[in-house]
Amino acid sequence: MSFSVEIRWHGRGGHGIVSASNLLCEMAMRKGYYGISIPIFGAERRGAPTKVYTRISSKPIYKRSEVRNPDMVVITDASLLHIVDPLRGLKNGGTVVINSHRMGEEELRLLKGYKIVPVNAVEIAIKADLRVGGIPVVTIPLLGGILKVLNIIDLATAEAVIREKWEGELGERNVKALEMAMEVIRA
Repeated sequence: MSFSVEIRWHGRGGHGIVSASNLLCEMAMRKGYYGISIPIFGAERRGAPTKVYTRISSKPIYKRSEVRNPDMVVITDASLLHIVDPLRGLKNGGTVVINSHRMGEEELRLLKGYKIVPVNAVEIAIKADLRVGGIPVVTIPLLGGILKVLNIIDLATAEAVIREKWEGELGERNVKALEMAMEVIRA
């Protein structure tokens, strides 16, 4: 079976989208797929809008350029819908995995025509005690949303990769956040 997906992540400096994209690629490679993560850095500062591109395929990936027409967009902060244009180039009927506890009318209008996967990533991170400097880490719950939608990486593989990245208690909190997200998300 031939498979290929292009993902564009939109976040803010400090959200961990580069690490999450790398984890997703590692998980995909463990399942026999090819994966590449391409971070784009402007002025590196906490809170500034950032982007990362992820490609996963059943065939070798030779393309190393930006993702202009993604199949999926991941948005770590819903306010980015009004600051940058994260939906630019998203394929018709594409998927939007977004950190949101409640979609307002304006957001729903902007996302009309796309498959929306809202993840209350802040709440999940808080429940899993997954914080850095007191700030909830939202990327692991969002990664759970991506895994649920893609349906090519099993939970055991994802958990193994996370536990290798973060040992001990931190690894377990990350695994807990991933599991909680996958339980509540309707793919």
